[in-house]
Amino acid sequence: MSDKTPFLKATGLALLLSVASVATAQADALRSNFDFRIVEVDTDGNEILVERDTVRPGEAIQYKIVHENLTEDALGGLVVSGPVPEGVTLNLGSEASSLDAKFEIQAEMDPDLEGLEWSSLPAMRKVVDEDGTVRMEPVPEDSIAAVRWTLLNALPAGEAVENSYRVVVN
Repeated sequence: MSDKTPFLKATGLALLLSVASVATAQADALRSNFDFRIVEVDTDGNEILVERDTVRPGEAIQYKIVHENLTEDALGGLVVSGPVPEGVTLNLGSEASSLDAKFEIQAEMDPDLEGLEWSSLPAMRKVVDEDGTVRMEPVPEDSIAAVRWTLLNALPAGEAVENSYRVVVN
């Protein structure tokens, strides 16, 4: 069991930078906050979210990203994104948004194209077998590099949107 404090701090910084990039165009209009907690199970079998500086392989981390509209007008076109850092795997199905949003993942979908691509779920990737046969398969959770939500409606004045997702420590 090793100390994962640098991992958690680096992960938090990466998420904060990602959240901050969303607000760049509307810096004074949007307050962004991120938080993460470790998912534990209490003696009654209920999940609880706890603050701590270390994690162990197999443990889940829940990220929460909150954006608050500080203006007197609705803000449209908001996209909320978060990383899936190295050393963890996204837990598909754990993603949530307090407002209607289109959820997408970022991964390599086509080996013929350079870089990562965004896709809604179920995300499929192109695989070329050794014999040259091309087939499609679901994108493995451990291949996902980032997540994002595109809000389907404007964020009302004075309101906040909360987005969350979980990763599992490898």
